[in-house]
Amino acid sequence: MRHGLSFLVVEDEEGVRRLLARILASHGHVEAVGTCAAARLALRGRRYDALVVDIGLPDGSGFTLIDVARKRNAGICVLVLTGSVDHEVISRTLECGVRYMLKPCDAIHLALLAEEAHSRRTARERRTTVILERWATDYDLSDTEVELLWLGAEGVAREKFSSRRGVRPDTIRKQIQMLLQKTGDDTFEGAVNSLLREAVAEPT
Repeated sequence: MRHGLSFLVVEDEEGVRRLLARILASHGHVEAVGTCAAARLALRGRRYDALVVDIGLPDGSGFTLIDVARKRNAGICVLVLTGSVDHEVISRTLECGVRYMLKPCDAIHLALLAEEAHSRRTARERRTTVILERWATDYDLSDTEVELLWLGAEGVAREKFSSRRGVRPDTIRKQIQMLLQKTGDDTFEGAVNSLLREAVAEPT
């Protein structure tokens, strides 16, 4: 099992959705939803390592979710599900630079997705560590400030910082304010995005 991996499955057919979730559960945490709206809500709350998305959803196209997911995690692995061999669908999938799988689901393809997600996550963490070490020196960051940025880069929700670090929420706010004074960013999210952009550009 790839500990720490997280998957978002977006599939409106309940039977297929349950099957995908069951197969992927052996590789990490799985959240499975049936609509674009539910997927957008999930993506706001968490950064996923992989997205498995159906194209034909009740409230829109699964293609619209790919960009949303990539804004949260530029290196996210995406697997598009489709029940047809429509040339336009397959062409658009390839234009997005992602894999596609014809239904019914294939456990081998899902295992390959998990392997790729693990490799990308490991590479991202390595690059993020390199950038954080550089920032610690350039901005004179404390160990606490580095840890806060790491939590942000990992997609941990701000409201969970307090419990993760064992300190009061007002202490977290003060620590973030001090961090922003050093980096010059207007918001913590802006600082994290700057960190991630540098990490993506960092050679592996």
